[in-house]
Amino acid sequence: MSQPHESGALRSQAGESSQLQTINAFARAVGLSASALRQYGESGLLAPADVEERTGYRYYSLDQQQRAIWIRRLRDAGLRLDRIRSVFEDGTIAAEAILNEWRADTRERSEAIAALVDDLILTLRAQEERNPARRTSARFDAAVLASAIRQVASASADADGDGDHDGVLIEAGSSSVAIVATDRFVLLSRTALPAAVDGPPVRVRLAPAPVLEWLRFRRTVDLVVDAPAGRDHDSASAAVRFRDEHDDELPLPSRPDLFPSVHRLLEADAFAPTKVLVLLDEVQRIASPEEHDTVLLTVDGGDAQLRSPGRTVSGTGFGASTTVTLSRPALRRIADAAVGRELTCDIHGSDRALVWRSPGQPDFVALMMPVA
Repeated sequence: MSQPHESGALRSQAGESSQLQTINAFARAVGLSASALRQYGESGLLAPADVEERTGYRYYSLDQQQRAIWIRRLRDAGLRLDRIRSVFEDGTIAAEAILNEWRADTRERSEAIAALVDDLILTLRAQEERNPARRTSARFDAAVLASAIRQVASASADADGDGDHDGVLIEAGSSSVAIVATDRFVLLSRTALPAAVDGPPVRVRLAPAPVLEWLRFRRTVDLVVDAPAGRDHDSASAAVRFRDEHDDELPLPSRPDLFPSVHRLLEADAFAPTKVLVLLDEVQRIASPEEHDTVLLTVDGGDAQLRSPGRTVSGTGFGASTTVTLSRPALRRIADAAVGRELTCDIHGSDRALVWRSPGQPDFVALMMPVA
């Protein structure tokens, strides 16, 4: 028996105003194969709108096309079918958690693959030369870089010391550059400084005072790191320097560090935090007096309050009710570094760092631990 022809774009059903596509026509429209559509139908991920009882032919409605396209894009990007099904069927909160977790995993795998490729290339080169150098360069507007260093430097444990957390860290990745300073109690960062980066990721710890002095009279500068990576390499022997548009250079000592990765610290949690919105000048006001050491942050329904002896500042709260105790000096450093009119705070719990942001400067991030 000859098979009915399925190349027609639409099949009209008597008594129905909707239009249906044959499986072949629908597959062409959404960029999937007919066999993939059959698999998705059997698993319940994308069931046909209609199945002809006599022949078993499957038909799909036009309003199923967008879902099919999302499924194809997610599958092509590597998300498992069971996770795709959860994205579409388990509600918005669960979907966001799945997608955020997948994005973080994908970023981590991408970084691991990039590191693997870099290491293998250098190993192959090392078979021909003893210590092949691996260069990374990052180009900055000198004024923008100086402003970012100055903004975060107050969080440094010791701006000019030699401890593992002293000075300011420049963390240059393949897609972003972060400027970070921390004394392990408060961390200040600019997480997306404009820069053109060429080469593998590097971390450079510097003393801000001499760098800021050198940057004053420059327009464009390159941070250049030549790191030997052969079989006999020593991480302390990397050549690190700033170079300006006239090829004048400022050598920087190569220093190890124990700075955390700010991007790793900011990876999305599975559960939404409690959020606070408050005016920046109000935070500066309550954090100014030196006769007290702590500030109480309370969220109850839609209300948020910062309280210290004799003073109260009100803001807006979102999420679960909570109360945390903050260090006043740490809060003051955050408020002094922030710009704009408002501050927001994400609270993930009494044992997790609070994340402060400034809506007026989206890449400004500050972290502080609550007082135990």
